[in-house]
Amino acid sequence: MKTARCWSLIVNKQTRRKTTVTRLYRTIVLLMLLLMCSVSHAQRFFNLTAKDVAIGEQLPVFTCAMPLGAAYTDSVYTVKLLYPDFIDMSSSDIAAYHALSSEPLPELPEVRQQIVVDRRKGTLEVALCPLVYREGRYRLLVSFMLKVEAKAKNDVKRRQPVTTRVGGAGAAAGGAASRYAANSVLATGRWAKIRVPSDGVYQLTESLARQAGFSSLSKVKIYGYGGHLQNEKLDGDELAELDDLKEVPTCTVGGRRLFYGKGPVSWRGNTSLRRTRNPYSDYGYYFLTQTDDGSEPLSVDSTTFVNSFYPSPYYYHSLHETDGFAWMQGGRNLFDPKTVSPGASQQINLGGNANATQATFTVTATASARTSVEVLLNDESKGIMTITIVGEGTTDAQYSKGGEKTFSFTTTDLKDDNVITLKNQSGTDMHLDFVQVTWDKPLPMPSLTSGVKTPEYVYNITNQNHHADPQADMVIIIATSQKLLKQAQRLADFHRERDGLRVNIVPADELYNEFGSGTPDANAYRRYLKMLYDRATTEADMPRYLLLFGDCVWDNRLLTSACKTLSADDLLLCHESEDSYSLTKCYVDDGFFCLLDDGEGENPLTSDKLDVAVGRFPVTTEADAKTMVDKVIGYVENKNAGSWQNTLVFMGDDGNNNLHMKDQDETAEMLAERHPGFAIKKIMWDAYERVSTATGNSYPEVTRLIKQQQQQGALIMDYAGHGSERQLSHEKVFGATDFLQFTNANLPLWITASCDIMPYDGTTETIGENAVLNSKGGAVAFFGTTRTVYTNYNKVINQAYLRHVLTKDADGKALTIGEAQRRAKNELIELGSDRTENKLQYALLGDPAMRLNLPSLTVTIDEINGQKVDANNPVHLKAGTIATMSGHVEGDEAFTGVVSATVRDAEQTITCRMNDQNDKDGAQYALTFYDRPATLFQGSDSIRAGKFSFSFAVPKDLQYSDASALVNLYAVNTERTVIANGWCDKFVANGSDVADNDSIGPSIFCYLNSPSFVNGGKVNTTPYFVANIKDQDGLNASGSGIGHDMQLTIDGDINKTYSLNDYFTFDFGSYTSGSTYYALPELTPGKHRLQFRAWDVLNNSSTVQLDFTVVKGLQPNLFNVSVTENPASAKTTFIISHDRMGSNVDVVIELFDMSGRKLWQHEESGVSTDSAYTVDWDLTVDGGRRLQTGVYLYRARLGSDGSGMASKAKKLIIVDRQ
Repeated sequence: MKTARCWSLIVNKQTRRKTTVTRLYRTIVLLMLLLMCSVSHAQRFFNLTAKDVAIGEQLPVFTCAMPLGAAYTDSVYTVKLLYPDFIDMSSSDIAAYHALSSEPLPELPEVRQQIVVDRRKGTLEVALCPLVYREGRYRLLVSFMLKVEAKAKNDVKRRQPVTTRVGGAGAAAGGAASRYAANSVLATGRWAKIRVPSDGVYQLTESLARQAGFSSLSKVKIYGYGGHLQNEKLDGDELAELDDLKEVPTCTVGGRRLFYGKGPVSWRGNTSLRRTRNPYSDYGYYFLTQTDDGSEPLSVDSTTFVNSFYPSPYYYHSLHETDGFAWMQGGRNLFDPKTVSPGASQQINLGGNANATQATFTVTATASARTSVEVLLNDESKGIMTITIVGEGTTDAQYSKGGEKTFSFTTTDLKDDNVITLKNQSGTDMHLDFVQVTWDKPLPMPSLTSGVKTPEYVYNITNQNHHADPQADMVIIIATSQKLLKQAQRLADFHRERDGLRVNIVPADELYNEFGSGTPDANAYRRYLKMLYDRATTEADMPRYLLLFGDCVWDNRLLTSACKTLSADDLLLCHESEDSYSLTKCYVDDGFFCLLDDGEGENPLTSDKLDVAVGRFPVTTEADAKTMVDKVIGYVENKNAGSWQNTLVFMGDDGNNNLHMKDQDETAEMLAERHPGFAIKKIMWDAYERVSTATGNSYPEVTRLIKQQQQQGALIMDYAGHGSERQLSHEKVFGATDFLQFTNANLPLWITASCDIMPYDGTTETIGENAVLNSKGGAVAFFGTTRTVYTNYNKVINQAYLRHVLTKDADGKALTIGEAQRRAKNELIELGSDRTENKLQYALLGDPAMRLNLPSLTVTIDEINGQKVDANNPVHLKAGTIATMSGHVEGDEAFTGVVSATVRDAEQTITCRMNDQNDKDGAQYALTFYDRPATLFQGSDSIRAGKFSFSFAVPKDLQYSDASALVNLYAVNTERTVIANGWCDKFVANGSDVADNDSIGPSIFCYLNSPSFVNGGKVNTTPYFVANIKDQDGLNASGSGIGHDMQLTIDGDINKTYSLNDYFTFDFGSYTSGSTYYALPELTPGKHRLQFRAWDVLNNSSTVQLDFTVVKGLQPNLFNVSVTENPASAKTTFIISHDRMGSNVDVVIELFDMSGRKLWQHEESGVSTDSAYTVDWDLTVDGGRRLQTGVYLYRARLGSDGSGMASKAKKLIIVDRQ
């Protein structure tokens, strides 16, 4: 089980002394855009600044990247450092270096170079550390020249065309594309799947043939290559050799038809000391078919047959391995479920080998702490193996769940039965990984006449032919059960129609069949993409997106107790790391499927770049799949377009000496500079009061603000700090259940630079999954972490992803959320800013082909109070006056729609409180940052013919600063297809023109649940408060004046006093009227009184009060029920109008024929965000059957808080589709 204590990590200078410059060192980003298509060399001088060579928490690194184009393989590249110039290091620099590393510095910087490939185009990457020790002194490199020489390969003319060249001579059938069959053999004929548990000789029998439905064994052929794990490094020759299915020759001996089958375990060579296990399957699979065309099955004589497999590495090894236990939910390796406690032992009989005179025994055992195990062979001690956990002796150890030790010894003292005994001498419980023997001579050749095993029949398959699939922009992989096919088709059709994408939907088992010999193997997904990638003749023809349309689990074979009850047919596979112990080293990486250039797959940390954008829907049920598809379609159609899409929210946790808040402030300021049209909101924990109780610390105001913002919506919600799969921050500001219970219609993209937020390959509830699977709200997508991560790398990938996801492509469209991930991760490799596992621990839950709704046009303010906007002459706004701003939408004179404006007062310096100064890693200083907490006006008005004007009352509560105020503008056209935004800060709010003759406060009309509420009436335990407010001078919604909030108080209790400023919205086109609302917390039954106060811009107030009685279980009022389509032909939506806004409601919808027979019933619960609760229906009843044309009766029932159900019924007409 995962724990809630896995928090973001800080790199400790003393304990993580890694000097490999591609690992932890700070990266100086210098891009060298040199093209080498027609020149033999290029050179450039560099001058480094003091900042570039500064030694901070990591050693400095200079990096540069040089695009080489598609013909990069034609040349050999050499990088030389010339004309270096140095200065002496200061004593503080020398001390800082020694604090990081104990290794000696070189006399000259070591220049490292590598070629990486991104969508068939090569890039030469160069890196060096500018610290040296020369002439007896520590010195810094400050200037130098890099010279790059390109030398043509001698065999360019003679070798085959480059297979990774876009549009080159070999890109089509003559090159990489020729690796693949035009059609799969599975496209025609009858086929049955069989399987074998291990390598060995097997026989095809009449019984097996009949079981498979074949009439004549003599006509049966066998195809495939079994269950060995496919090479994860893409090799062109192997891809061609293993493409599709090839016939396996059989040999007839003594009337038996024999073939050699391969199971899930293999060895690289005869002397290998470690087996390679297929982590996806316990069997190797093959296919049987019967040919009726007269062709004979492929056969060989017995000599040829035996020589094809004997002696192979399998016969040089004996293995004991039993899988069923895991130290953590992550990693590809499983262990023996038998627990060997201290003082206990375990014996393994490995048998003997009559041919062998010498053997090497290898034992790999695991434990969760330092453990000593004695190893004995045939009761003779061979030594002590000491198991240590990953990272022992460093801070990494606290994030390790275990570790392993491999112990090997060679002996000539062999028996007929060789028994290994493992005695746990001290420490903790031990679990065996495996024991193997590597023999110097092969085991005896297996008999061909006796004891021959028969493979197991699995099932027959239908014809398939994915080798003939068309080229695709997007590939959607669904689970074998195909339960989710309908929803995958919905999404595919949407992308085809909306985005013009070519989409292929492929079931997982069919990929295993054609690209894995029927054996489950994650490489099969990748090989399908690789086929499409290699067949592409242009970059535009390559696949761009991969959507893994299904959930997964780290235990792909479902052997552990946590996974045994799961169905493999409902899951997709996931690519897990070799490390299966460390929360910081282990990872699950969907990006593995997208490493498609030849030679990629083994080095995703430092060189292998993503070629396709990937995302995952973590779904196993059609309901969850529908939720995610609905969210994508609804978001892209932009039916909820509004100013919420112009808001970027940055949330920073406390702790670690303000690091998270500092990083988030830096990130927010970076984006404010790059995209000034967006309204930036900062929520920094330590800027608010922290409440400490016996149960721990909390930030109630932070929780309220985030929940409020989530309900209102934002384009992006970005968090950095501590976290786990169950909560954000130590203070539990947010929990996984919160994300499941949100009812926001405006869906943000959530980004979390925090630990363990969404380990979707586990079996426990996670924040990320809850957010995307919440059918009533949450998030449209989630970019976050699956394991424990480091803050310095989190900042890098967070900023990189934000930059790209807010960037537009060459066509002016926003980059898709998947492409932004692809570019961000590739950038971290290219710039050397993260060449660790950290970036692989980030994943995208969402549709990789979806784009954020970004503005494509600019809104400009032309005049303020009739004065043209002038940077040198800012307009002065005075309190008590009416300000009018007018402007236009650039580039679209016909733009008609709505403009929303958010006017905020001058920036203020916010000083944090140092709430955590007495905590471990708490604040050593009070962080300060700039923000604009005072909102002067937030409202909307019309745009006609590209022009607009709006007015607002300038409140008396101003800062009266000479610094600029700011207006952020958002506009959307009537069709909601075009968005624009803009900003203006060429005005200040610092004067006063307040008349003294107005002392009358605003008028207020308020109610609970419904406008029909009568003072003193009855309400439920969680009533919904609404106040409509008017004032001819304008309303004060800024909340910046002391005591001038819109304030709601229950029963005069200060602990039940709430500020409603942030919930207030002006009526459309008005600054004199508006409304605010609040969902009251649960109240006790009985009589209560509320008091509400509001202010006008001249700081006159009015107060109203309501008396009410809370009744538990009070039945709601059901005002009306209706449907959106009536008659309905394809779908309809039930609309239930009620008075339980903001409360949890239970909804039941029933459908009857006119004779009263119930045909369908739907039940659900949720929070109603307004006075109408909606339920979508596709006109199908249980079992998926669509109702016939006719007249039906539907009844809606609604209850709340355990109340009785209110109900109403109406008629519905259903007609055939047109």
